[in-house]
Amino acid sequence: MKNLNLELRVSLKQTLTPQLYQLLKLLQLPYLELEQTVQNELMKNPMLEDGQEVEDEQEVPPQGEKKAKKEMQEVDWSEFFQSEREFYYRPYQLTWEDIPERVPVAQPSIRDHLLEQLHLNTSRGQERIIGEYIIDSLDSDGFLDTDIHEIVEVLNVLESEVLETLKLIQTFDPAGVGSRTVEECLTIQLYQNGYADDSIEVNIVNNFLKEIGAKQFYKIKRRLGISEIRIKEAVTIIVSLNPKPFRGLGTSEIRYIVPDLLVKEMGNKYVVMINETTLPSLRINSYYREILNDKESLLKEEREFIKQKLNSALNLMRGLEERRRSILKVARFIIKTQEQFFEEGVASLIPLTMQKVAEAVGLHESTVSRIVHGKYIETPRGLLEMKFFFSGGIAREDDEDISTKSVKDKIRCLAENENKSNPLQDKEIVEILEGEGIHIARRTVAKYRNQLRILPARLRKES
Repeated sequence: MKNLNLELRVSLKQTLTPQLYQLLKLLQLPYLELEQTVQNELMKNPMLEDGQEVEDEQEVPPQGEKKAKKEMQEVDWSEFFQSEREFYYRPYQLTWEDIPERVPVAQPSIRDHLLEQLHLNTSRGQERIIGEYIIDSLDSDGFLDTDIHEIVEVLNVLESEVLETLKLIQTFDPAGVGSRTVEECLTIQLYQNGYADDSIEVNIVNNFLKEIGAKQFYKIKRRLGISEIRIKEAVTIIVSLNPKPFRGLGTSEIRYIVPDLLVKEMGNKYVVMINETTLPSLRINSYYREILNDKESLLKEEREFIKQKLNSALNLMRGLEERRRSILKVARFIIKTQEQFFEEGVASLIPLTMQKVAEAVGLHESTVSRIVHGKYIETPRGLLEMKFFFSGGIAREDDEDISTKSVKDKIRCLAENENKSNPLQDKEIVEILEGEGIHIARRTVAKYRNQLRILPARLRKES
C-alpha cells in the first residue's frame, strides 16, 4: 500500500497504472454509487465472491481450513499478492444505531447534463477539476454561488484558469448557466442569439434593468437618445429571455444521500468513522484458486483469462482499502482543523484550502479534490457536504485569517437582526466588521450580500 500511496502524489499528467486508475475512480464515488459499483463487480467477475454469504452458507470445519491453507501454500501466489491479507476485503462495520436514515435530497439531474458537456468540451484534468467545482457550486437557479477568489484559494489555481473554465461553462446548455448576476445571465443569452456587445439590447440589460421593471422607458429614451418604439422592441426581446437558467426544466429527481462518513463526539474529541456498512465482504473465489493450482489442466488462454480477472479483483480490493485509508486521512485532518465549528457554529470556521489539506496528509491536490467531491458527513451539526469545510480567508488585525463563510454568516446575521425601519447600509456593515478586526472592502460586502440573496438596504426597509 505504501507504493500506491506514493503514486497518489504523482502528477496526473503521467501514465496511470490500472491499479491507480481503479483507485482514482473509487475515490470519486459517493457511498451509494460505490455500493452499486462493488455489486456490479461481484456479478461480472467470477474471481470475486461475497465472503459473508459464503460464511453464512457453510462453516468450514477446522480440518477443512487446514486443507484449504495447505492448497494455498502450494501455489506461488507471490505472482499476484503482496500479502495474505489481500485475499480478503472486509468493510468497516458500524452499528445501525450509528447510521442515520437515507436523506432524500432534491438533486437536479441537470448536473449530469452539465458534467457531460464539460467532459465533451475539455480533456484537461485541471480544467475538469475546476469545472466540476464550479458546477457543484451552482445554486438551484443555475447561478454561480461561490466567489471566484474563493475557488482560486480552495483549489490553488490561477484566477485566469477559473475565469477561462467559467467562460466555457457559460456556453453550455441551458443558456445563461454559470452566470453571477441576472445582467450577466441575460447578456450571455443575447450573445448566443447574435446580439453584439454594442447593441441596444445589451446596453439596456447592463444599465437599465430597474427602469424596465418600473416601465420607466422615458429615462432610457433620455439617456440613450433613441425612440420609445426602438426601446420597446428591445424590451420585448429582453423579457423573452430566461432570468433563471434552471427554471422550467422540470428535470428534478429525488436522490437519497447516505453519509460517507460520520463524526461523533466522544469525550472531549470528535471521532471520524467511515461508513461501509452495506458493502459486501469481498474475497477471492476458492474454486478458481484451486483451478490456478492445477496448472496442467489449464489451457494458456484459460490461465490468462483467470489471471486477468484475478488482477482485476485484486485491484478492486486494494483500491477499496486505499480509498478507506485516504478518505479517513483527509476527513480526520478536516475535522480536527474545524473542531471549533462544532462547538460554536459557522462563525468559527477556519479558512481551509485543498492545497493545505494535500500538504498535511501527503496526497496530491487533485486526489484531495476527488475525495471531497460529492461526499457527505453526518455531524453533530447535521448532514454536511465535505466541501462545506473549505473556504478562502480574509485578513484580521490579529493576523489570523477568517473564512469567507464566517464573514458571510456575520453579514447574514446582521441583516436578520437589523432595525427593519432603518436597515444597515453596506458601509455600516463594513464599519461593524472593521470593529471586529475584519478588513473588508465595501464592494466585497455588496458582493457577499448579493450571493446571500439579501436585498440592498433601501429595498429591505419596512415602514
